[in-house]
Amino acid sequence: MFPAAKAGATLKAVNECVYRSFRNMGQVCNSINRIYVEKPIIDDFVNSFTDKCGSLVIDDGIKNPDADLGPIVSLDGVRKTEAHIKDALKKGAYLKCGGGKPEKFKKGFFFEPTVITNVSHQMVIMNKETFGPVAPIMSFECLDEAIKLANNSSYGLVSYVYTKDFLKAIYVSENLQFGTVSVNNVIGAEVGYPYGGWKDSGIGIEASEHALYEYLNLKHIRIKI
Repeated sequence: MFPAAKAGATLKAVNECVYRSFRNMGQVCNSINRIYVEKPIIDDFVNSFTDKCGSLVIDDGIKNPDADLGPIVSLDGVRKTEAHIKDALKKGAYLKCGGGKPEKFKKGFFFEPTVITNVSHQMVIMNKETFGPVAPIMSFECLDEAIKLANNSSYGLVSYVYTKDFLKAIYVSENLQFGTVSVNNVIGAEVGYPYGGWKDSGIGIEASEHALYEYLNLKHIRIKI
């Protein structure tokens, strides 16, 4: 995320990033796994992001339709989330909120939305997919550093960029090594547009006319008469 040019743009980015980070407890293929924020605005971003997380309601969605968050799907998922957080904290990360089971749900696979800062790429959480409700936030100094950090991953499905500078948006989008780049929104996939991953994020394309080629066989016929 880069500094916003318009009032309210940062709040919009925060709300949308919280949604995409914690939707379905982070158990979505295009969930946000890492967040990079330009240094001059990182404190404000982290504070707003953490405040928003504190307002999320964790509950049984069947009993409470207004719940924002439910449980992680399995015990393995809980253990993986805990392990990634523990590794980050051991290596110097700061816990801003969350980090464990909510008091109301000590049983089951519920987990608090968690925000950690002061992270680095020496931490597992910045290199592997947690697939859980954790948002690690890291600062960057300049445009090219942000691109380098974002591309420093074996995965490349979806990335999200927030900036009001059109030329910067184009430059970043062209240089990010991801199958989808969404600018000023967190819509990772739509039926009418190609959806596919780079690097270890999968093979082939879903959606759009390009997906049809995945179901066709190419044939070369050569005849001499």
